[in-house]
Parts: sequence; structure tokens; C-alpha cells
Amino acid sequence: MVSAVLDKIAVLLRCPRCQGTLERRGGELVCAGDGCARTYPVVGDIPVLLDDEKSLFRASEVAAALRGVSARRNDARSVGSVVRSLTPSISRNLRVDENLARLSRLLPSGARVLIIGYAAAGDGSSFAGSDDVTLVARTSVFPDVDATLIADPLGLPFEDAAFDAVVARDVLHKVVDPWRCTAEMHRVLKPSGLVYAETPFVQPIRDGAHDFYRFTHLGHRYAFRRFEEIASGAASGPGEAAAWSWRYLLWSFGRGSRSSMVLRTLADFTSFFGKGFDRVLIDRPRALDAASSVYFLGRRSEVAVSDRELVFGYRGAELEPEWLAGASRSSNEKFSQWAATGRDEQMARNHAPAVTEMLDAAFAARGVAEHFSLVDAGCGNGWVVRLARDRQNCRAATGVDHSAAMIAKARAIDPDGDYVLANLLEWEPRQRVDLVHSMEVLYYFEDPLSFLKLVRTRWLRVGGWAVIGIDHYQENAASLAWPRALGVRMTTWPESQWRAAMEEAGFTRLRTWRAAASSDSTGTLVMLGCAQQSGQRST
Repeated sequence: MVSAVLDKIAVLLRCPRCQGTLERRGGELVCAGDGCARTYPVVGDIPVLLDDEKSLFRASEVAAALRGVSARRNDARSVGSVVRSLTPSISRNLRVDENLARLSRLLPSGARVLIIGYAAAGDGSSFAGSDDVTLVARTSVFPDVDATLIADPLGLPFEDAAFDAVVARDVLHKVVDPWRCTAEMHRVLKPSGLVYAETPFVQPIRDGAHDFYRFTHLGHRYAFRRFEEIASGAASGPGEAAAWSWRYLLWSFGRGSRSSMVLRTLADFTSFFGKGFDRVLIDRPRALDAASSVYFLGRRSEVAVSDRELVFGYRGAELEPEWLAGASRSSNEKFSQWAATGRDEQMARNHAPAVTEMLDAAFAARGVAEHFSLVDAGCGNGWVVRLARDRQNCRAATGVDHSAAMIAKARAIDPDGDYVLANLLEWEPRQRVDLVHSMEVLYYFEDPLSFLKLVRTRWLRVGGWAVIGIDHYQENAASLAWPRALGVRMTTWPESQWRAAMEEAGFTRLRTWRAAASSDSTGTLVMLGCAQQSGQRST
């Protein structure tokens, strides 16, 4: 099996020192790069592609150990391994099956998948038999006869853009430079390639001298800052973390191998049930702050999440310090904070009456029965996209937002939806659409007119419609305190100036009104306009 995979992967292999191509010569691979000629041993069908000058590991030592592993593979198990096999496990990963299945569904046809390190049950089998996957290769830096090749995660011996997905479970904490490791994953992935990683958080040392780091949820997200988030969270919860701590507490009393084995077994028998609590607790904010391990599922990007936006996307239970409550922040930072704290759900409920009125008016203007495509500009958690997609005549609905946390939440709620993380002033749809919807976004732009012109000239097809709602306008006295209260810059114009901006942007058949107005609310200022070459009378 390894040999068959190696034949498929040979064209992708590169010298870990110079990135030159490799040639098979007898029992070695030789670099054909200019002036390199570096040789790498092959044990059986497993190449050992380690650069002795850059790696903690030596190719010759790993190759020798690999031959020994092959010879000892069928040796009888030790007493300790037999006892451990009869002892209940204290660990339970509640997310891996679901996350790997989701990763598999997202793969393109003919995908190549690279598994780095940990050969957990299910990693490779999650892709086995899939019509979309043509290659699954696995690297290990330790002697492992089930690996496709031996390689250091800090210097992956593959050409750039070689894979459609990378899986790295239990890897980042075992490398001396985890940020370089994620950079290597980024390098070997194709544009928009996928990554899935799991890493310990609240766990003791498990891998001796090769155990360097632990990651909080945000720390893990920072390691993958050059990836767009699809989903992230706790993989195993505080119940498992407590069991790990209990094991190591009792284990610490052991003075010899026999007493240590007895104490470990006693600890596991008296704490294995802890993981059962995690089924109830796993999604709670406090559990995220004390998770045994965390996960990240994302897509390769050329844009890194900013440090500030990452911090404002904290989803745990600790409250924001009072001195930060009124701090100035960008709109995407604020929206990331709202996504993390559930404010987005409240906004969806509050805006639903006005948005329903807006969409009904837009569909009536363009013809209710006509099929349509829609872009929701500033989509938040995607609730308007889902609302539009529920209409039978919807061909396509795309949500776009500049907040990484909002887009991540939209994708978590609606895995099959089309959600794009992008600066609205820099993004354009692949094809022009029939309808652009935007709620509570326009006044966050320093130059709203530029965005309106972009929507009319680059987003909408001729004859398409834009329906835009805002609650922050000069006549709405209650909204005038928002910029100071939220610490976010806003453009504050009267209704007449907002309408004039729509006209200057070139919208015709213009209509403005206040939606969902009541005795308690001035309502949402709505502007509905058509992207036509020549205008008709506004109302």
C-alpha cells in the first residue's frame, strides 16, 4: 500500500534542503538540484527525507530505527500494554468524526490529502473510498512503518501547492516552531486548500522531550491566522482535562515502573467517567476556557487575521476588562466581538421585521415570480442569506463580510452556504447578481458613496436592484450616541443626504421609506434603487 502511494506522490517530492527534484538511485533518493546532490535513505519503500542541518532528527538515526521497528513489529506485547488495553480510556474526542466528515465533503474532485504525524484511527479511513480523493499520504518524523515517508513538519519535502487538504492532529505541540509548521502547511496547500488540526490545551506533558507547547482556542487560531476559519472550538472538554490531571497527580507518587503502572491504572479507573460530562459541556464558553484539546478547520488565504480582530473574537467566559469596554475599534473588530458573544443573534431578531419588509419590496419591484441571485453585503451570521435561499425562485445567495468571526459563525450554522470573508470595497461577485441586500452596514464606510457606486457598477447586472437599510441616520436621535458608546466610527447623515448618495451613485427608480416604524422607534431608513443605464422618476 505504501509503495503504491509513493509511486503517486513521487512527482510531488522535493529535497527538504533546497526544494530540488528527487531521483531514485538504488536504495536512495538523490537531489537533482543545482549544486546540492543531497542523498536520502529509503527503508523498504519509505523515504527518510530529513535535512540534518535544520531538523532535530537525523536521517541515518531514524532510518536505523525504522529498520528496527520493522523487525520488531510482530513481537509480543509487554505486560504494561496489555494492562492499558484492559483499562478504560480517559479520553474522548467529541468532534473528530464530524469534522473529518465535513472536511471530506468540502474536498474537490480528485483531491490529494496529506496527513502529518499522528495516525489516529479514522484519519485515513475518513477519505478511503471517496470518489473525490485520489491520494492520501501520511508523513511521520518518528520511525513508523505505516507512514508514506519520514519528514519533519517544519520542512515538508513537497513542492508548493501540492495538496488540497492537510490534516495535522496532535502535531503543533510537538514541534519547536509551530508557526513555521503552519506556514509549511500553507505553502504545500493549493489556493483555497483546506486544513484540519487538533492540538492539546489543558493536558500535562505526554511526549517527553518532544512536547513543547499548549494552545488556548485563541492561541490555536493565531497559529492559523493565514487561514479563513470554517469551524473551531473544543475537541475534548474539561471532563477529560480533569481526568488527565487526576492521572498525573496519582502517577506522581510512583517511584518505580510497577508502582507507577498501578497508580496510573487506579487513576484511570476512578476518572474515566469524567469525559462523559463533556457531552453536555463541550459547547459552553467556560468549557472552551478549560478544554482538554482544541480544533481548527479552515481554508488557505492570502490575508491574515489581525491580532486585534482575533482578540475581539474571544468566545470564552471571561468578561472583557472594564478599561477596554469603551476602547476605539474598527467595525470588523466590533462585529467579531458580537459574533463571539451572541450579539449577532439578537441583531437578527431585532432586524427581522425591517428586513422582511425590505425584501418584500425588492421582490415586488423586480417581479416576485422571477428567479434571482442575491448578495448580502455585511451578512453577519448569514441569516438573510438563509432567508433568501428558502425562496423557491432563488438561484444563488452569497454572504460577504469583513469580520472573520461572523463568517466563521455563518459557516458553522450553514456548512453548505456560500460565505466569503472579504473587504467589501475590494470584493466583486464572480457573476453579477439580480439583488444586493445590505442591513446596518453603509454608515460604517468613511465614503459610503464609493461603496454604492461599486454595487451599481460591479455587483449588479443591468436592471438589478439594491435594497439598503440603516438605523443610524440624523433623524433617528437614539442612534446618534452609538459611535461614542460603541467606540466605532460612523458616517452620520440626514435622510436627504443618504438619498442623494444613492442618486449620485446612479441608482434609478429610487424609493425611500422607514421600515418597521412604531411609536417606540423611528424605524429603519430603507433605500431601494435599480441599476439601469437611464433613470426613471424617483418616488
